[in-house]
Amino acid sequence: MKKFPKAGLLIITLVIPALIFTLLKLFGTNHYDLPYFVAERNADSSVIVQSGDTLFHQVSADCGVFGAVNLDARLTLVTRMPSRCGEPCDRTMDELERIAALKSAIPELQILVIATDTIRRGDWQSVKADSITIQGCFAKELSDPERGSEKANGAAGQIVLIDRSKHVRGFYKAGDAEETDRLMAEIKILDYEKKNEK
Repeated sequence: MKKFPKAGLLIITLVIPALIFTLLKLFGTNHYDLPYFVAERNADSSVIVQSGDTLFHQVSADCGVFGAVNLDARLTLVTRMPSRCGEPCDRTMDELERIAALKSAIPELQILVIATDTIRRGDWQSVKADSITIQGCFAKELSDPERGSEKANGAAGQIVLIDRSKHVRGFYKAGDAEETDRLMAEIKILDYEKKNEK
């Protein structure tokens, strides 16, 4: 007679949570939306609103360094590497190597390093350019006051994430392991969204 209460307790503690987990897995959807950055602006610097929504800037080939880079339907990371910056650049290169490992699972991921010197290390493209070339591409519109000092340097000291529609989706501190972890997670989120589009 005592076996029935034990069986009931076992069902309650093991089977019901497993059933709830299975139902959530089958019928639940996890939504995590990444923000858009760099709003389009009028000549008077006011944000352009279209149909009640903010219009966001698309990075284009018109911006010098992107002329030879295919941004269509690709996830693109952009960073600028100053010449002879020593240990900070080495840390950034190490973090870029970690990110480049995602290319096996996400083949449309590309990394673009804008440098004054040719960079031969790693699985990414390298474009020779100076900071003036990238001034209007995306960074000068960044409205985060904490990163105000980085505006004038284009993408120096940071990595910029551009999605498949050529919108800027994130700015990350280059060479920082925690920021790299966040960036890699957000790349996976964008990839998940693409694979689960209906």
